[in-house]
Amino acid sequence: MDFAALSPLLFLFFVLLILKLVIDRYASPTRGQRLPPGPWQLPLIGSLHHLLLSRSGGLPHRAMRDLSRAHGPLMLLRLGAVPTLVVSSAEAAREVMKTHDAAFASRHLSATLDIISCGGKGILFSHYNDRWRELRRICVHELFSQRRVLSFRPAREDEVARLVRAVSDGCRGGQAVNLSEKMCRMTNDSVVRAAIGGRCHHRDEFLHELDEAVRLTGGINLADLYPSSRLVRRFSVAARDMVRCQRNIYRIVQSIIKERAGAQVPERDEDLLGVLLRLKKDGGLQFELTTEIISTVIFVRSSQTPFTPNMCLVRLYI
Repeated sequence: MDFAALSPLLFLFFVLLILKLVIDRYASPTRGQRLPPGPWQLPLIGSLHHLLLSRSGGLPHRAMRDLSRAHGPLMLLRLGAVPTLVVSSAEAAREVMKTHDAAFASRHLSATLDIISCGGKGILFSHYNDRWRELRRICVHELFSQRRVLSFRPAREDEVARLVRAVSDGCRGGQAVNLSEKMCRMTNDSVVRAAIGGRCHHRDEFLHELDEAVRLTGGINLADLYPSSRLVRRFSVAARDMVRCQRNIYRIVQSIIKERAGAQVPERDEDLLGVLLRLKKDGGLQFELTTEIISTVIFVRSSQTPFTPNMCLVRLYI
């Protein structure tokens, strides 16, 4: 290997690195602001090395706990290019969640969440504005009211009966039954029946895309760490897979809307999608209820189900 030929390249690399550090230090928009303390950072990766190389066995929450003991209850980390505030005391949490709740009301959208939520158009990922308040009103008075929840009781009872029969059949041979798997299936089927209807032939495809989207949003990928980089997002496998999931979910919702075109369903028998379609048809909202918003609201409502079985098992054990 010709090391003499590499010398100019190494020199150029260090010059560019020093130039970047100088620009970040003196041209940063946060320069001069009083930011919370935090551990020392490295170029490009920020504070990631403190989490990846900690003594906590690869558990980020424990690594953050150890760091907060050294830097205080309010600690600023930089995960790649994303500044992250870590709150680790009741007093600091009260300041964030109650005293200054309006300042922290809007959620940060990672690259994958930005794709699946169509730029934050659903209630869970929307910015704190008039549209969010209108979506919240729809959820409180139309989608999740006591009357609407009670209307889905027969579907829930049917799914619980199917679960009991499945567990009973599985125990007859003296074999162990994976209760978590069966409860996950039950909760998924219950919520999908409430969301898009019990006899919809898109249920299996919808559940598959839902599981894939939850898996992608729950992981860590380069597109989430560097959201402003178009190059990283372009070559990110997770972002590309999330685009496919979003398109498939949008296609499923569109196909169901076409199937229900002209169908008259009594209001008491409406599922969540039927309620949203009725509101879209009637109008009177402060914004246009598009198919993108409808698909995002349905996805957010259904994406809560993977966490339900474990919580149910915990309550049973208690």
